[in-house]
Amino acid sequence: MTQQTPPASSRLQRTLAFIIAGLFILSVLAIVAIIAGTALGAFAAQGSGSGIWPTVFFIPLIGLPIAFVLLIVVLIDNFRQRSRANRNSQR
Repeated sequence: MTQQTPPASSRLQRTLAFIIAGLFILSVLAIVAIIAGTALGAFAAQGSGSGIWPTVFFIPLIGLPIAFVLLIVVLIDNFRQRSRANRNSQR
């Protein structure tokens, strides 16, 4: 049995991974802020569309789908990189 080292991740994959993690963490924090604000009664007072709450409410609606799409991009790039490595190792 041969020892195979996994291919190194590219700069694009690392960058996208950090962006995905950042968007996910920011979205989860916004969801927690919405829950906490609702529990404390501040969200109902800001429901008119003024203040910071519309922005906090908007972050997970945009951040989570973008993070998901970027995750698919990283997976596709990883599959292409492994496929290329397999083709080169068979020659």
